[in-house]
Amino acid sequence: MSGLAVILLIASAGFALSRWSRLPFIPLLLVAGSIVAALGGLPRDQFLEDAFRLSLAVLVFSAGMELNPDRFQKHIRTVLWVGLVQFLAVAAAGFVLAGLLGFEIVPAAYLGIALSTSSTLVVVQQLKQQQQMFEPFGRVVLGVLLVQDFLMILIIVLVAHWPEGAGSITRGLGGVLLLGGAAVGCQRWLMPRVLMRLKPDEETLLLLLLALLFGFMTAARMAGISPVAGAFLAGFALARFPVNGVARGQLLSFNDFFQAVFFTAMGGLVVVTDAGFLLKAAALAAAVWLITPPLVAALAEWQGLTARPALESGLLLAQTSEFALVLTLTGAQTLRQIPQEVFAIVALVAVLTMTVTPFVATDRFTSRLLHWHPLRRRPAPTGTHRNHVLMLGFGAGGMWMFKPVHQAGYEVLVVDDDPAVINQLNRRGIACLQGDGSDEKLLERAGARSARLILTSMRRVEDARRVLDYVRGVPIYVRVFEDYEAAAVRQLGGIPVLNSTAGADMFMEWFEQAMAQKATA
Repeated sequence: MSGLAVILLIASAGFALSRWSRLPFIPLLLVAGSIVAALGGLPRDQFLEDAFRLSLAVLVFSAGMELNPDRFQKHIRTVLWVGLVQFLAVAAAGFVLAGLLGFEIVPAAYLGIALSTSSTLVVVQQLKQQQQMFEPFGRVVLGVLLVQDFLMILIIVLVAHWPEGAGSITRGLGGVLLLGGAAVGCQRWLMPRVLMRLKPDEETLLLLLLALLFGFMTAARMAGISPVAGAFLAGFALARFPVNGVARGQLLSFNDFFQAVFFTAMGGLVVVTDAGFLLKAAALAAAVWLITPPLVAALAEWQGLTARPALESGLLLAQTSEFALVLTLTGAQTLRQIPQEVFAIVALVAVLTMTVTPFVATDRFTSRLLHWHPLRRRPAPTGTHRNHVLMLGFGAGGMWMFKPVHQAGYEVLVVDDDPAVINQLNRRGIACLQGDGSDEKLLERAGARSARLILTSMRRVEDARRVLDYVRGVPIYVRVFEDYEAAAVRQLGGIPVLNSTAGADMFMEWFEQAMAQKATA
């Protein structure tokens, strides 16, 4: 119990420091856990490893709920290209680098595979904090994470069953397919019907979710699969809307607790033995930083994303996955195929890369890198637009804004960064530009300063803020979601439209029309 008390004390201090300094809490917890463990305040014993495993399972369960395949159906080609090429290219580079650092073939293969996937926990947390979960590149990134997590689960099964021969491998892969099928069945059919019929209260719902989690973990263990993989599939079983929203709300505080335990315990597991050990980990971490962002950015741009979201995708994916820790733990402690040093190096690489991600995967850092981005896609020149209506962001509901403006006889130009949306607009014959609606060069080409009116429904207020700074004297209507965002837009000279208020107004207008028609019928 003393170990748990120390972990919670470190976590409390880390969260308090994060709130006070406005720094991301993940790197603070990782570094604090590592420092306290190095000073002897957090014993590196079985309890610390058990706390790490349990919290990892819970967090992978929660992360799996965010990987709804429906979110990236329109981007499936991009998801597969980015996910598979990143996996293979980084794994190959990591294997070669590990060999150059003196590792034998089997440890080098473990290290290469460990570097090849990105952390679902860190990326989902970052997307949520920056309100980018539903942006096109956010959907692509979530799809890439899902593809790579499933690949890692298959590899962990292969590695665990390889010594026992083809029969054992077949049984392991069969177990994965059965559990995966059960997860898809729960997601598509079982869980929505259970919640609709039972309508459980909060306590019953929490017990139901935990039963699902430990049920999948138990089934995974019985099938010879890592319980963490079972936890991930249990989360995936809840990934479909609206089940994921209900489950996410119920597990919020539960998830926060285990998040603190996980990152603190992970930092505590890092053991730096000597300068050579630190040099190896730093070289492997540098490979992740130097290879992943440009590779992902190039692939994403090739598949249709514009420069900024493509680069943001690369920066978000530049860290090591939690499944890499499961893989190397299996190889070091269960199978004895690799020395314990390999797990320790992967843990340190994960700490280094996860610590850096919240600082570099930001809008400000991305903007700086764009100046040196050789593959930056510039919008094609367009005709001179004057006295037109400029729509920045179209998305799923843009047609509701476009139709009345177009029918009133105004020229409308749409700007959106989603290639699927642009393809749809081109098929309909709607004038459009693909690109970042907050990019000054694109605004210049779109004739923003000579527009009659600008309607912006971009997802972040920060993007609208750039437009307001660039355009003066043109009425700009900005969709917002919170009162504080409306106040910020109003202060900058824009006209905020609160999304909830607009939705209520549309409903009341429809209701009044429906009642009038009923009265005259």
